[in-house]
Amino acid sequence: MTALRRLLPYLKPHRRRFVQACLIMFAVAALNGATVYIVGPAVNQLFEKTDPQKLLLVVLAIPVIFFLKLVVTYTQGYLMSWLSQKITQKLREDLFQHLHDLSMDFYWKSKSGEVLSRLTNDVFRIQDALQFVPLYVVRDSLTVVVLIGVMFYIRWQFALTALLSIPIAAAVLGILGKKLRRASKKSQEIMGEIYHRFQESLQGMLVVKAFSYEDGAICKFKEENDSLFSQMMRYMRATALSGPLMEFFGSVIMAAIVYQAGRQIMAGHMTPGNFFQFLTCFFAAYAPIKNISNLNSQLQMGLAAVDRVFAILDEKPSVVERPSARAFSKLSEGIELQDVSFRYPGRDQWALRHVSIKIEPGEVVAVAGPSGSGKSTLVHLLLRLFDPTEGRVLIDGVDLRDYSATSVRGGFGLVTQDTILFNETVAGNVALGKAGADRAEIQSALKVADADVFVSQFPKGIDTPLGDRGQQLSGGQRQRIAIARAVLKNPPVMILDEATSNLDAASERSVQEALERLFPGRTVLIIAHRLATLRKADRIVVLRQGEVAESGTHAELLAKEGVYATLYKFQQLEPASPTAA
Repeated sequence: MTALRRLLPYLKPHRRRFVQACLIMFAVAALNGATVYIVGPAVNQLFEKTDPQKLLLVVLAIPVIFFLKLVVTYTQGYLMSWLSQKITQKLREDLFQHLHDLSMDFYWKSKSGEVLSRLTNDVFRIQDALQFVPLYVVRDSLTVVVLIGVMFYIRWQFALTALLSIPIAAAVLGILGKKLRRASKKSQEIMGEIYHRFQESLQGMLVVKAFSYEDGAICKFKEENDSLFSQMMRYMRATALSGPLMEFFGSVIMAAIVYQAGRQIMAGHMTPGNFFQFLTCFFAAYAPIKNISNLNSQLQMGLAAVDRVFAILDEKPSVVERPSARAFSKLSEGIELQDVSFRYPGRDQWALRHVSIKIEPGEVVAVAGPSGSGKSTLVHLLLRLFDPTEGRVLIDGVDLRDYSATSVRGGFGLVTQDTILFNETVAGNVALGKAGADRAEIQSALKVADADVFVSQFPKGIDTPLGDRGQQLSGGQRQRIAIARAVLKNPPVMILDEATSNLDAASERSVQEALERLFPGRTVLIIAHRLATLRKADRIVVLRQGEVAESGTHAELLAKEGVYATLYKFQQLEPASPTAA
């Protein structure tokens, strides 16, 4: 019931159409009852030969009833299909939007394949359940009620015997339903693992082949696939048992009715036509009960999917905007980290510890340090992907948490080490941060990023699709597209996070020149592992184990012979001096 209540808000906007569908289902149930009831008069007229005209009326009534049934059955099917599509359409939209609203810690702890499984496989199962379960449960339940009424009208003593099938069916459904739901939920969890395994192998195929890991990857997949098979067989055993079990109990009740009817006919208290009418009614009522039993497996799978989908919708973002959040537009007083400490969710180790840095407007500040020293964590905090565990990040003297996160991110440009390009055209990827940008603006941004020459050689120029993750481009080309994206956005603050670390020397030099064209008139934060790229920075802050170790210009830091000098000498393939050790 909890799972069903969660779906009610999605049904509420379409309640009028759902009521229409229910009324149509009631009409189907009534026509089912009429179809069965007309059997008795037809049989009596056929065998007793009393009135040819009545026989003709009965015969003509049969196709009329079935034509009406055709119309209403089609209508109910269409209405329920429409409802299931609209509800799952809204559910997908809410899921997609919610995933974008969640903070980055959700993605740190979640497997992308598992999330994808819930977005696709589980939503499809919900759609399937919404389309067919209400259709058959409501319609068939109404049909059973109507037919029981007809049975009571024909012979109430037999109807009481027939009613024994209802508690038996309820007991069977209750027992098997629990097993079905457990097995379904477990199988859907394993399906998420399989999705993740597929995604992992597809994205990491270069590494798999380079290390001849095919057999290991296949072995792990087989283990998970075997586990899915075992769970699905538990589900299928329960499904396969429900139908025959219902048939067996139904046959016992039918035998009791046949015995009662035989005695009544022999005693002359009942005609064969009436008995045939009642028996037809019993079978017609038994079929919907069996349908409901068979649908139980689909219902339980749908309910398990509802639990898994709403588990994502119940996730709360850790970064929450305050109701009175102000908008950030232009940097006037600078950026300051005041005694900032940060620890990633679920980790004991501090990524940053008591870090204090001041960046003046228009200043080019570089952050250097060994791997794992907390350089990229600074970027995460400035973009407010996370909030500091301790301390404050200030922009123009205002706590970053008092700003709208959207406006802050709109004022920051970002070029990262791993360039993310989408399955879009060149223009679509460049205009990512500026909706409605015209072609002239895009061309200008590509020129500043030194990307206009190679883009002009593409078959369709800026309208050329880049494919999945832009894999048809070289690393340098992808990076220049990312720079063009930042140029077009024209932010007051630019963050370059290891922007050239994946490039060869020639590409690095070209990209570095393109990046330096962005510096004038902006506040720039450079995160770099290659220290040679930091010489033109106004100031270099060196991190070590999450703390500020030293700060100064390139020349000043070399003269100190501290952490920076040691790193620089190692990168120049020179041994560190004893004083720098």
